[in-house]
Amino acid sequence: MERDTLIILLSAEDGDIYESCRDALRAGYDFKVFDGAAPVGALVTAYRRREHHTRTRGIRMLGFVQAVNRLISAEELGELLIGQVGGAETPWFFQLFLAPDASRVVACLAVSQDREDASRP
Repeated sequence: MERDTLIILLSAEDGDIYESCRDALRAGYDFKVFDGAAPVGALVTAYRRREHHTRTRGIRMLGFVQAVNRLISAEELGELLIGQVGGAETPWFFQLFLAPDASRVVACLAVSQDREDASRP
């Protein structure tokens, strides 16, 4: 997927998380949409756990609960593509979930990569 295509897909969604992810792409953050799709049910289970773990550790996050709710609402799709925006040196790491045909962004969340957040017990 091309950077401009992903920016356009994110532009079709309302909300600060989508705007922040678009801004990160425009700023040159690394990105990737992985080959192959993952079952929506497995993603819901995994990201519910990750949200709980992230919250428990006190790590800042954006749009996590909303993303899980959007995943639940997307179960009829069966599978979703997974993408990411950001890298080791970026302040935020964005996780994207796209329709199996990559025609739209289903959900987006971000997790702080601030080392102080990550070092909390």
